[in-house]
Amino acid sequence: MDKYRYCPLCASPLMWGMRYGRRRQYCPSCQFINYENPLPTTVALAETNRQILLIKRGIEPLKGIWTLPSGFVETGETPEQACLRELKEETNMDGVIKELIGVFHSLTPMYGDIISIVYYIKLSPGIPKAGDDAEGVALVNIEEIDDLGFKSFNQAFSIFKQKYFS
Repeated sequence: MDKYRYCPLCASPLMWGMRYGRRRQYCPSCQFINYENPLPTTVALAETNRQILLIKRGIEPLKGIWTLPSGFVETGETPEQACLRELKEETNMDGVIKELIGVFHSLTPMYGDIISIVYYIKLSPGIPKAGDDAEGVALVNIEEIDDLGFKSFNQAFSIFKQKYFS
């Protein structure tokens, strides 16, 4: 993301300097500090009958790979709400969150710092249908999954598989 040149509060030119132990942009007029925070995302590790629900990504990054449904947490929603919303938007499926698998950090070329919050979801009965950012959707046997494209997704899947299916 491009850095601000002017304060979004008072329009004064921003400066660089040490603020709270880090070099940051700040406004010398109104004391605004441009905190750069990671973007929160949620990931649905959705399972039924030893099968995991995967989507074929329809957008970058990693367009065309098979991976887990995921997306950004929107303003005003909890991570749990965001996870179930993304699951529904991308696969037309519902489910119940069973457990938080983990919270993972990654640095991405497209979005910068990302925090991925991964939930184990037990799928409700239904017929998956690709929607939103997905080009395809499939239920895949746990044993057939080897690479989900994103390091954090692979880490979460490894934890999940060891805990529930080892």
